[in-house]
Amino acid sequence: MALLMPAGISGQSNTENKPPNIVVIISDDQGYHDFGFMGHPVVQTPHIDKLAGESLVFQRGYVTTAVCAPSLATILTGLHPHQHGWTGNDPAKEAGGWGNRQGWVERFASNPQLPALLAERGYLSLHTGKYWQGDPKKVSGFTDSMGETARHGSPESLGIGRDTMQPIYDFIQKAQSEDKPFMVWYAPFLPHTPHTPPDRLLAKYKGKGPDPQVDKYYAMVEWLDETCGDLMKHLDEKGLRENTIVLFIVDNGWGQGAPGYLGHKLTPWEQGVRTPIMVRWPGKVTPKQDTQQLASNIDIPVTILSAAGINPPRTMEGINLLDANAVAARKNIFLEDFDHDMVAPDKPEATLEARSIIDGPWKFVVTYKGREDRSRAIDGYYLFNLEKDPKESKNLFEENAAVVARLKQKLDDWWDPFTPPRPSR
Repeated sequence: MALLMPAGISGQSNTENKPPNIVVIISDDQGYHDFGFMGHPVVQTPHIDKLAGESLVFQRGYVTTAVCAPSLATILTGLHPHQHGWTGNDPAKEAGGWGNRQGWVERFASNPQLPALLAERGYLSLHTGKYWQGDPKKVSGFTDSMGETARHGSPESLGIGRDTMQPIYDFIQKAQSEDKPFMVWYAPFLPHTPHTPPDRLLAKYKGKGPDPQVDKYYAMVEWLDETCGDLMKHLDEKGLRENTIVLFIVDNGWGQGAPGYLGHKLTPWEQGVRTPIMVRWPGKVTPKQDTQQLASNIDIPVTILSAAGINPPRTMEGINLLDANAVAARKNIFLEDFDHDMVAPDKPEATLEARSIIDGPWKFVVTYKGREDRSRAIDGYYLFNLEKDPKESKNLFEENAAVVARLKQKLDDWWDPFTPPRPSR
């Protein structure tokens, strides 16, 4: 395994042979441009910019689907939504409504879970913020949590970042006192709506966006940035910087950031599915802005487990982002898009809206009729050259038959939900 670090240093432990601590930061509903280091002309994110300067950053990062519950579920299981079964945020009315989640919880819980696997290695793990599956301890194996959640989370867990960071600090103190490695799952309700930033930040951005709602969003992004800075400062104060891996990702995109880009949350277009993915591990990972290689949220659990000295389950489909050979060998990633509301945990195709493959500069998307029209018949084909057209403004489908045929075959070989028998998993 060729790690992105100086030769002769193991990626599984520090010089004292201790497993690394893990901090996972998951921004909520933020456009992939909407950071200072990504070139946004208005939004200021000095703390995340500093983190990016100390990290391996994959600017071509993606999430498997552009809505929070299945995206977070992918980070916990290392599976695509059609595999772990949690394809949307809520059960549809015909499936009992948002309160009838048990069937989805049971299917989700049947998969190997990142916190439970870390616990087998002696890790403590803390859930904060977003979580959709009920009890983070019982379902995913967190050793510590901010309590059982319902939709989004609980009032207590969703207060992390907005109200306080103290539960994280108390947990870190507990882990240090017990001399155990830890993972912090920091998934705050930021910059997600309600956009209620502090007055001092709202005043800073007043009139800087195209309308007052965007001003509020910009202020929320900086509010998230401040909490990330507080968390990084705490790690430093506790002497934990050197042996703590920090990973940053956004659960899905937004549509109020950089103008002219196609899509938003809940869509397969770049504004919905793209996110910078960064990994900081001082002395182990060489900081770099990678603008070419592909990364995905499906890689997060594999990367964490590998760094902790744990062999990832064979079910996990991602790669170790700290394995330079694996990163270089990857040629494509796959994405999917579903209705916001789910019909059945064992029938992901019933709410399918799009499948996508990104292969080098190409992005090929197949869309399906959904929502009101439940036929799921093919609605359209789209081909973009992201290198030349990052805003997805020109559909090249009709003039590139050979490229389309090649990418469609790869997409169908990965998952063709309407042609039985389905590929075994």
